[in-house]
Amino acid sequence: MVLLLAAAPLAAGPAKFSAEQAADPALFVKKNLSIDAKKMKKLGVKKLVILECYGEYVTSKEVTDSVASQRSAMHTAASQGRMFYNVKTQVDTLELDKDYYTNTSNRVYQAIKEVLEANGIEVISKEAVQQNEAYKAFNLEEEKAGRGVSSGVYKPTVVEKSQKISTTGLGLFPGPVQMIKVVMNLGEITHSLGADGFLQVNFKVDKDKTSKPVLEAFNVLLSADLRAQEVGFKGNKSMRYDCYTQWHPVVKLKNPLIATDEVLDGKKGPFNIEKYDAALMEMLYAVTDGIKAEILK
Repeated sequence: MVLLLAAAPLAAGPAKFSAEQAADPALFVKKNLSIDAKKMKKLGVKKLVILECYGEYVTSKEVTDSVASQRSAMHTAASQGRMFYNVKTQVDTLELDKDYYTNTSNRVYQAIKEVLEANGIEVISKEAVQQNEAYKAFNLEEEKAGRGVSSGVYKPTVVEKSQKISTTGLGLFPGPVQMIKVVMNLGEITHSLGADGFLQVNFKVDKDKTSKPVLEAFNVLLSADLRAQEVGFKGNKSMRYDCYTQWHPVVKLKNPLIATDEVLDGKKGPFNIEKYDAALMEMLYAVTDGIKAEILK
């Protein structure tokens, strides 16, 4: 009996970023972005507040042989009479100054703000958000370390470390448990700021083996359709505000993008931060330019 087993498809790597493609925003959007610009128009959104905007920057990856590879190495060692076998682990790092990460997040915030304003949507200032008593009470952090692990029988184990860095003046929303309290107050904060809804913007940056930046993700989430409801009992009633459209994906990067410009001086380096920054920002601005072109249709 012969069994035919279908092999699982290999995950596609990041698409090569093309400056020529980015020069045509409509083409760039078609190939790389999923944008639902109609949602804001349908809801009649005229004023928004950005309550969260951060970049997640991968700082290191530790890659260890898959379980299958380790078993194969063990069997080979046993067949050769050896008690020990090698397990390969590779560590790749790129940790830049925190100020650089903050500056990158700031530039993305500003770009998104300009996109909205170009479309006639007013954006509540970060200063107004910072002065909001309910928002201040959350005492949100502007940076947070992250750690993720992925593995499989036929896949290497990857331990990824990252830093989430927010734009200056805005904090990172907390984890699921603490987030419950935050969610309960987001409608009130949005209403008190005079906005029709709020946005959450996030993106993720990785790198390849030659330190070229990889834009892993870019997301813009919309919460809007703010409605008031009287709650409480006689003599102690108050108004509660809730967004009936919550976390709607307005923008999503379809697939990761990798820069094609070299960021090393020579084949083996050293690393050039100016080249890296230019390559990364070219991809990020291509995304925001694409959003602008789509929304302005």
